[in-house]
Formats: sequence, structure tokens, C-alpha cells
Amino acid sequence: MADPFTLSGLLLGGLSAIGYGVLASRTDALACRFHREVSNRITGSGGLPRNNDALKAMRLAQLQALRQVLAEFAQGNVAALSNPGGRPSFLSLGNGFVDRELISQIDIRIDDEVANSLDGAVNAAIANPLHDANPARFEAMRAQAEDATLSELAQQLDGIAIPESFLKRFRGEVEGVKGWFASFRLFLAEQVKTNEKFLAIFTAEKLVSLEELGLESRELLEGLEESVAGLRHRIDRGFAGVDTKLDAMMAMLSAKKGVPLPVLAAILRRLGSPSVPLDPAAIEARLRAKADEFVELQERLNRLTNDDPKVQHLRQEAAALMATADFRAADARLEEAETRDLEVVEELEDAATRRRLSAAETRADRGAAARLKLDYYGAAAHFEEAARIVGERDPTARRGYLLSQALALYAQGNELGDNPALLAAIRVYRAILANVDRKDRPLDWAETENDLGAALSILGEREAGSERLEQAVVAYRAALEELTRERVPLDWARTQNNLGIALWMLGERESGTERLGEAVAAFRAALEERTRERVPLDWATSQNNLGNALWALGERETGTERLEEAVAAYRAALEECTRERMPLHWATTQNNLGTALQTLGERESDTERLEQAAAAYRAALEERTRERVPLDWATTQNNLGTALTAFGMRESGTERLEQAVVAYRAALEELTRERVPLDWARTQNNLGNALRTLGERESGTERLEEAVAAYRAALEERTRERVPLEWAMTQSNLGNALQTLGERESGTEQLEEAISAFHAALEERTRERVPLDWATTQNNLGNALQTLGKRESGTELLEQAAAAYRAALEERTRERVPLNWAMTQNNLGSALEILGKREKSTKRLEEAVAAYRAALEVFEASDATHYVEGTSRNLTRALALLQQWRSENSQ
Repeated sequence: MADPFTLSGLLLGGLSAIGYGVLASRTDALACRFHREVSNRITGSGGLPRNNDALKAMRLAQLQALRQVLAEFAQGNVAALSNPGGRPSFLSLGNGFVDRELISQIDIRIDDEVANSLDGAVNAAIANPLHDANPARFEAMRAQAEDATLSELAQQLDGIAIPESFLKRFRGEVEGVKGWFASFRLFLAEQVKTNEKFLAIFTAEKLVSLEELGLESRELLEGLEESVAGLRHRIDRGFAGVDTKLDAMMAMLSAKKGVPLPVLAAILRRLGSPSVPLDPAAIEARLRAKADEFVELQERLNRLTNDDPKVQHLRQEAAALMATADFRAADARLEEAETRDLEVVEELEDAATRRRLSAAETRADRGAAARLKLDYYGAAAHFEEAARIVGERDPTARRGYLLSQALALYAQGNELGDNPALLAAIRVYRAILANVDRKDRPLDWAETENDLGAALSILGEREAGSERLEQAVVAYRAALEELTRERVPLDWARTQNNLGIALWMLGERESGTERLGEAVAAFRAALEERTRERVPLDWATSQNNLGNALWALGERETGTERLEEAVAAYRAALEECTRERMPLHWATTQNNLGTALQTLGERESDTERLEQAAAAYRAALEERTRERVPLDWATTQNNLGTALTAFGMRESGTERLEQAVVAYRAALEELTRERVPLDWARTQNNLGNALRTLGERESGTERLEEAVAAYRAALEERTRERVPLEWAMTQSNLGNALQTLGERESGTEQLEEAISAFHAALEERTRERVPLDWATTQNNLGNALQTLGKRESGTELLEQAAAAYRAALEERTRERVPLNWAMTQNNLGSALEILGKREKSTKRLEEAVAAYRAALEVFEASDATHYVEGTSRNLTRALALLQQWRSENSQ
């Protein structure tokens, strides 16, 4: 920024040039030399002190003129009021700069360095610069002044260019617009007229006034060489020669108005200006007006308007000193009174600030009370108001209240499934981050990044896309740049845990296992500091989360090692995360344990794991109630339905399956498509599974048609682009339902649709990516091909069915998934039996019998009564046919 006093000095120099032009037309070099002495006293050159009053006048005139040009420019330039991208506009920055500078002028204290040697008012001789004897010099001075002002303005614009149309107005190049310099001269003229301490730059005009009072200018000019101090004596002598009627007039005013004579004499000495004729009538009018002002001022000073006795006493002292015409001493008393009042004001403001902070704290206590009774929106409103009450008085307290507001909104969104509340929390966190300096407050910044990540994770879990989850990962990793293990080990561990959660949720939506592996690594890193001895509950939380990631990995792998590790992690967590201590967390861990047990149970031949899974889900529902946590309640209802479906598939009856349908439909009351689209789709898919299995055991087609509708509903959200593996799963399930429907109808349309669905599923369910799911779909494709092959005379489709079953058995091994292996063996036996009948081949029948017997061994060992009955019938029929053919061949 340009130094304003340097600019003022430049302007003083320019105005001196104007003054010299006027002076040169009236007097000789002697007067010019006197003017130079006065100018030196103003600008501080020649070793004399600087007159800051003059400099202040120059600065104020400069700023007032700039404000006027900005205001005139704004009237016809609406576009300049705004700026793309939310940045401040040229006008807002320019006006802000002028306002700040004008306010700063208020605090400038004016030094009494220069004696008031020239009495009387100073006329604005600069109003017409055309009198300048040196126009080129004047134009150069004006150009320098304009350039200096524009340079200072440009430095305040934050890189925004000064509009060309403004520059033309500023330089007065627009028709009908006077420009900045002309406005500057007028404002400065007003400053000069009203500033008692401003020394007369324009000495020539003063000399003319003295000459009009009857003084000989030659005599006066010859005396000016002696010293500037001698000027007072000559001016006083000039006033002494004014009409003697002044004495009588002052005596009359003194008696009539009650104004002491010394006061009137002092006022009289300051009267007189080239613009006002100094005749007795004019002087009398001026004196009368000033006398009225004096009387009014005396009344104000003596009025009891302040309850501070010292201030009142100082004001009364000032009134008494003014009555003796000692204005300097009176001003000192008033300054002292003002200082005392301001000190009291500061004390009152401190007290008010303390009360304001106390009020904010009380408002925050109301927020805490509202949060306690689960009124999270009410709590957030209280915390927001507390932050508003504090304002900028205490930034730390304000930030704390805003964090509490965000936390209340987060709780509303997390516990009650309110997504708009989570969005509001994210906005508050981001607003906080915009006002936290990472360099000054690195840990506060990092903590807020961590909290932002938590809100993004919850919302991202419910949304179809992965954008929010990706943002959460970014936020957590940013937080870890400051929350290091060396600096804050437990905070580092907490953020590692949170990062693992976001990675785990992302990994569940992707076909690979990279994200899940990163999640496991993050949880294990957290457990290096979150030990059971130091922070048992945090240790339990990370154990639970580790179990989630291990389960997700185990679901995609062929073995059971990861699943066993997940069960161990969940059971470890329950040792510290008890129902009495943390009921909701205990319920969450029970739910997760049920999921891992169910996945293990689906791969094992017995039902013990499935029974344990159902028991874990029901335990979770004792605390995960619909009223308290509706979305969590719905999730556990869905999981319970899945366990009951798996259990029911191994039983001959339908009771477990009916219970599963009830559980799924209950879940869908909260897991709506609008709120959590992917969770809704998952539950629709699971409902379809239960309905399909029920439909397979009933004679009609109603359940099967309901299953098809549920699968197709799920596919509206489970798209291949969004969640390819889940899309493939539902395509496979849809194929199963269509295949069963096709078996009960005379046409082939449903069967053909089923085959198409299975082929679509296999585009994503590859053997390399998800070997067990690939095998399941191969098995299901074999079922549809076999059913369609039964209705045709040839054997091509049946051969394809047998090939699909044999492909499935390459991954569906007896060691890995015995029940599934047995199901496929039974299906293969059925296809071979039909082929044997059509080919009249005992070899095919013998292969069918071997497949049935292998399946029956596993079903009987697993107590899967429903499958035992069906496979036994198949084996009996195949044996009877084989025996018949052998008998016929022997004859």
C-alpha cells in the first residue's frame, strides 16, 4: 500500500504550486519566499516539524473524492457489484478499502506543533487552478496524484483489475463527469475552511484580505523577512485598526447573551475570510451566531448527563475555562472526561462479553439437555444459537458449539436414519474447516476432518454410489497427516479404525478384495495402540470392525479361515462390549457375529452354526428396537430372515421359511428405497429367496410369482454398473425362480428367460473372481437346462446340463461346502437318469445312482430331512429302473 503521508506530501507540493501561481500575479519574490517558509512548516521540510493537521486534511480529501467516484461508477455498473465464483467484487473491495481508511483517520491525533500565527478563515483558492502560472507543472502534479491514488487502490483488489470504464471516470475523461482530482480539490477546500489549525498555504489571498482592512501590503511584506513569528503581531495590529464600533458591539453582545468579553474577542480574532466581507455588520452577525453556540455549549457542559462525578466535574471545569477564552485548557479537560468515559465503556463491554459468554454456555447446556432426551434437532438448534451468541468474541468456544451442533445432527442421522440431518452435519463440518487454520491449529483441523469422515461414511453407506465413501477415505487420510502415532497415539488409532470402516464399506461394493485387505490392515494397525489393557471398549470396537472386514473377505474366498477369524474377533469384542455397559454396541456385535456364523453354517453340513446365528440375531433385537434405531433394527430383521431361510432350506416343513418372509417384510418397513436404496434392494433379493423356496414346496405359483417380482424390484437398484456382483447374484436368483415357474407351466418362455438370467450372471460371477458363486450359478444353469431338456426329444440340452453340474463340482467340493456339493450331485444324478432313459444306457443310470448315493450320504449326515426324502426317492426310482433293465437284458 502506498504511504498516505507520502501522497499527501505530493499533494501539498502540488497545491503549493497552485498557490505560487496566484501569489505571483499579485506580489513579488518577497511574498513567494514567505509562502515557501509557511509551506515548509506544513510539510516538515527544512528541519521544521510536520503539521499533521494539514496531512490529515489532504488524506481525508483524497479518500472522500475516491468514494464519490466509486459511488458514481456503481450507479451505472451493476455487474461490478458481483464477481463469478463467489469472490469479492471490484466495488466491494474498493469501498471496503475506503471505509477502513476513513475510519482509521478518526484515531489520528493532531500535534500542536505550529502556532496559530495567521488568524481568520482560509479561502479555497484552489477552486480554480487555471490561475496557475505554470499549467504544465500543475498537470504533472495532478497526474502523479492520480497515479498514486490508483496504485494504492489496486493493491487492495486481490488481483482484480480496475475496470477501464472506472479509470475513464476517475480521470474525468467521461463527458459530464468531473473526475477524482476535481472532487479532491472541492473536498480539500472544505477541509481548509473548517480546520482551525491548518496553516495558510495560500498566503497571497491572506495578504489581499489584510490589504482590504487598510494595511499597506508593501510595509507588511517587508516585515515578513524578519520571521514567521512576527506575523502574529502585524495581524493583531491590523485587527486593532478595524472599526472601533467592534468594541461597543462586543460589549452589547456580552451583556445581552451573557458571553464573557474575552470569549468574544477570541472568536473575533478568528473571523475574517476573503469570501466573507469584514465589515461591522457581517462581523456582528457572525459574533451573534457564535455567541448563541457558546451559550448552548455552556448549557450542555453544565447539564448533569453523567452519573460519574469526576466526568461531570471535568465538564464543568471545561465550561469555566471556556468562559475565560482558554479553549486549549478546556479541550484538555474534555479530552480527560472522554478518556474516563471510554475506560468505563471498556469495563462495561468486558462485563457484557462475560455475560454473553455465560449466556452462550447456558444455551449450550439446553442443547445438552435436548440431546440427552434424543431431541437431536432441538439440540442442534441450541448449539447453533450458542455459537451465534458468542460470535467472534471467543473463536475457540464458538468452534466447540458448532462441533456440538454437527455432532447432534450426526446423531440424528446415524441413529434415526435421517439423511438430511447427515447432510446438514457435513455442511457444518465443512464450514468449521473453512475457518480453522491448519498451521495454527493442526490437531483441531485434523479432528474436524475425522468427524467429517464419519458423517460421510454413514451417508455413503446408505447411498447407491460410492462418492461419499471415497470422500470419507480422503478426509480420514488427511486427518492422519496431523494425528500421527508419535504425537497422539490413541487419536491416530481411532482414525485408523474409522478409515478401516470406510474402506470396508467400499470393498463390499467392489468385486475385488483390495479395499477389504486395506481395511483389515487399518483395523490391525488401530489395535496396536487400542489395547485391551489401555482402552478396553475401544479395543472391543476395533475387534468388531476387524471381524466385519474378515467376514467380507471370507465370503469371497473358498476356505473358511477368514470366517473363523471373524467369529473369533466378534467373540473377543463381546468380552468387553457387554450388554450392561454398551447395549447398542453389544447388539451390533451380536448381529455381526450372527452374520459370520450364518456364512459358516451355509458351508457346513450340520445346522449348529445356523442355530447360533439365529440366536445371535434375536439377542441383537432385544436392544436394536425399531423405536430406538429403526435402520439397525431393520438390518438385523433382514439378517435374521437370511438365517431362517438357510435353516428352512434344510428342513422339510415351511415354518422357518414363513418366519423368514415375516422378518424380511418387517425390515422393508424401514429399509425403504428412498432412504437406503441398496439395502432395500438387498432385502428384496432376500425376500425373493424365501418366497422362491416356499414356492418350490407348494403346489401353486403365487409364491414363485411374488419371488420373481421381488428379484426384479431389487434389480432396479442393483444395477451391473453400480454393484456388479450383487447384480449377478440377483440375476442368478431370478433365474432360479423363473426355472421353477417354468417347470409348472406348459410353455418354455419362463425357462428360456431363466437360462438367459444365468448366462448374464456368469458374465460377472467368474470362476477367478468368485469361485463358489460361479459354481452356484453353474448348478442353477444346469437345473434350467435340465428342465427345458426334459421337454425336448433330443439330448443336447441335457448334455449341457450335465456339463454345467460337473463344472460346478470343480469348486463345490465335499470338503469345502458339503451340502452344496450334495445338492449338485443330486442334480447331476437327475440329468444322468433322464439321459439314461433316452439313450437306453445302463451306464448313464449307474452314474446317476452313484451321484444320488453320494448326495444322500451328506444329507443324512447333516440331518437335512427335506433333501434326504427327495434324494431317497430319486435313488429308489433309478435303482428300480436299473434293476428292470438288467433283468430284461439277462433274459
